[in-house]
Amino acid sequence: MKRILFAMILIPLVCTAASAEWQSDFKENYISRGIDQAVKVALQDGVDPDAITGQGRSLAGLSPQTLVKALYCAGVRGQDIRDAAANNGISDSNVTAGYKMSLAECRDAVAESKGYTPVAEGFAGSRRTRTRAGGKGKTYGSPSTFQ
Repeated sequence: MKRILFAMILIPLVCTAASAEWQSDFKENYISRGIDQAVKVALQDGVDPDAITGQGRSLAGLSPQTLVKALYCAGVRGQDIRDAAANNGISDSNVTAGYKMSLAECRDAVAESKGYTPVAEGFAGSRRTRTRAGGKGKTYGSPSTFQ
């Protein structure tokens, strides 16, 4: 019985110490190596995007857009980023701005999460060119003319 009681007391203490350790490592990495590397290291250590977002919000001088950009550049799925942002008080406009920043800085890393992005990149349809009797082609924008 004493062992069970001891284990019940010890487990939360160990978990709290591990939590405090990754948070201090995250802050040290942010200061010394930048937010992009701090996020990558935290993800490699198994920290979820929600916890990273919460910790990132407490760092002085770090904008929400830059934090979101770092998550996208680290390859986190867009839906996970939006969920973490919503849970930590980051607006949709900040998520969109962070996404756009990530496209400018690390487009290749973001490509994997493209299906979960918060904004549309443009009109997805293609245009069809019809040739008139005079031989000149005319482009129509109607959906009925798409191939």
